[in-house]
Amino acid sequence: MMRPLVGAGVLLLSLSAASGFNYRGVTTRRLPTSATLLRGELARSSNGDAIISNADDALALLDEARALRAQASELQRQLDREKEERIRKEQAKVDSLIDALLFHGLNDAASGDDEAQRRSKQQLLHTEEQVASLLVSKRMNYEMVNQMFDRICEQSNRPQSIDSCSPLLSLLLDAACKVDCLERKDNPNKRWNHRVERDLRRKLFALGYGIRIEDVDEKNQVRAITGEKDIF
Repeated sequence: MMRPLVGAGVLLLSLSAASGFNYRGVTTRRLPTSATLLRGELARSSNGDAIISNADDALALLDEARALRAQASELQRQLDREKEERIRKEQAKVDSLIDALLFHGLNDAASGDDEAQRRSKQQLLHTEEQVASLLVSKRMNYEMVNQMFDRICEQSNRPQSIDSCSPLLSLLLDAACKVDCLERKDNPNKRWNHRVERDLRRKLFALGYGIRIEDVDEKNQVRAITGEKDIF
């Protein structure tokens, strides 16, 4: 009778051992799962902080870029104003030079409307000989005469050419021709290169075809350096 009891006890102990083993197995498997979840929460929290930090940095950089663009725009406006003022002063200087060289008694004709002033100016033009004398006495050079040439063309409001040019241009070029024809030893103005009229006639000829001679000369200089040739 004892043998069946022993068999039953052995069976019970085996089941208990097996049940205890399974419980420990389940608990040991759950521990890594909880740690993984905890690490995931920490990672998500860290990523969230990083995203907020990156967003703040991006906004700060955007604000800085806007401030720099505003500063650059203001600086550009200031440069434009300074450039316009410089051009205005240069134009006023050239206008004063034209009035002093080509006209006489201009202050007496300064009153009245624009048309009356224009007619008065035409009546007050210097003669060719007077302008040539002033070119010498005022020690003019090519650059100064060229500036007057450009300003007269700008104010004429119509295309200039050899066949049709402003009376002021014609007077200026004829006077320059007289000075060019002087012997160098007879010309006290050593700043005069004696090619002024020739160079300005060439420029006027090009203007008749809508060509800026300065662009042609610049292109020729580049070709002389690079050896570039026209391709026909």
